[in-house]
Amino acid sequence: MLRGRVRIALALVLALGVTGCESLEKLNPFGDTKKPLPGSRTQVFPGGVPGVEDKAPLLQPSNANVPLGAAPSLKPE
Repeated sequence: MLRGRVRIALALVLALGVTGCESLEKLNPFGDTKKPLPGSRTQVFPGGVPGVEDKAPLLQPSNANVPLGAAPSLKPE
C-alpha cells in the first residue's frame, strides 16, 4: 500500500519537473510553436479605456429595481 503511494508521488514529482523543461519543446506533439509577429508592442488605451472607471462599482441591470409583484406572469391562463 505504501509502495504504491510512493510510486504515485514520485511519478507526480517527475511529471511536474518535466513540464518546466524548455529542452523538451522539440517533443511537442501538437506541431510548431507560433512565433510572435514582428513589430513594436504599444498599449491601445495607455490612459485607460475611455468611459470606464477603474474603481467604480459594477452597475446593476436596468430592471433590478422592479418589484417582484410587478413582473408579468408567465403562466398560461
